[in-house]
Amino acid sequence: MQREDKMKVAIVIDIFHDKGNGTSMSARHLVENLVERGVEVKVLCDNAGQKTETMQGVEFVTFPIQQVPIYQKVIEQQHAWLASPNDARIREALKGVDLVHIYMPFALGTHCARIAHDMDIPVLGCYHVSAENITFNAKMKYVPGATSAMYQLLKVYHYKPEWINNIHCPSRCIASTLMGHLYNQNLHVISNGYDPAFKPIEDVKIPEGCEDRIIVTSVGRLTEEKRQDLIIKAVAKSKYRNRITLFLAGKGPKQEEYEQLAKDLHVDLRIVFLTQPELVNLLNASYLFVQASDVETESISCLEAIACGTVPVISNARMCATKQFALTPQSTFRKGSYLSLASMLDFWISNKKSHDDMKPKYSEFAQKFSLDKCIGYMLELYNFLLTDDKSKYIVKDYNNPMVFQLDRDPLGLISPKHNQFHKLDRQRRYMEKN
Repeated sequence: MQREDKMKVAIVIDIFHDKGNGTSMSARHLVENLVERGVEVKVLCDNAGQKTETMQGVEFVTFPIQQVPIYQKVIEQQHAWLASPNDARIREALKGVDLVHIYMPFALGTHCARIAHDMDIPVLGCYHVSAENITFNAKMKYVPGATSAMYQLLKVYHYKPEWINNIHCPSRCIASTLMGHLYNQNLHVISNGYDPAFKPIEDVKIPEGCEDRIIVTSVGRLTEEKRQDLIIKAVAKSKYRNRITLFLAGKGPKQEEYEQLAKDLHVDLRIVFLTQPELVNLLNASYLFVQASDVETESISCLEAIACGTVPVISNARMCATKQFALTPQSTFRKGSYLSLASMLDFWISNKKSHDDMKPKYSEFAQKFSLDKCIGYMLELYNFLLTDDKSKYIVKDYNNPMVFQLDRDPLGLISPKHNQFHKLDRQRRYMEKN
């Protein structure tokens, strides 16, 4: 039964007000569009940033910032403050709510999941923060078994099936990874969607001093897992180095290091932080967009780029979900290899006709991930949560239609009958490749 006009949803996210944080911006887009469609929304979040911000039709319930020993400096550098939960305040905020949508697997979200379960309110979990995001930033990237252990820790600490029976995955890459780690929840693949402001424009303003330059752009936090160092090194190795201007749009703890690296390698680098109209213009002015991340749950910035018709070059790293947007092998490069990336930059610059032919194809391809479509899919998922009888294990991709189902046993676990675990593994391997 459709209840879009009456639905009351609580959105739980540690950091909502920082417009430089990708997860925060995805949540803001969702909230704004839910309100436009008649959904009543409460946002449970931190009280940092714009403490007095109001949004029409939205009720804010805020919590103080949590201080995390040892890692607080890293958290602040990442613009990823964590909220400190208060159970009584949460319980009061969730009264009358139809469902709870939790973005992050930290203390605030975990307390909300437990309390919502106690109040018999359906909960939708999300995997916007992957285990790799945590281990990379905790400097545990090279610790053997750390990432696998983090997936299991998140499963027993936050993603408890009795609390959270459905998880929103921004990409098939994340869904297949959770299947591999035997998460028992239904997995719903829905893109976060890109803002319709990102599109090809006619009156492009070329950045000052770049009139005769080849503009290569990357957007994202300047952090280790985003691997902007590879882009700088690749430009330095390109045979077109002297014609390329590299724009890195974002902030982060690696800024000074990257500025020095570019200086040492004689790369024309500009690090900028832009408004949305300025970013739309820069993407339209760019010849190529590069996503070099080792870890990416989706990358809305890449979607925004291809929606503008900018040809991408994307890391083929196993946990970089962005590679799903590559329409040709020349739009990917080998994980961690700046030489492979340099060769792809050179290919596209040397083959302008192929490049120009791909621009409209990328722009058209992006439309299946438009924000309007993705909000519609999210409302479809919300209605599913209100009627889920937990008899089936379901993996569903909404943007690229696909449904996979298995039976559950009386305890709600995947039933071992009919060789279902073999079917699960076969489906997981299929989703890794498609």
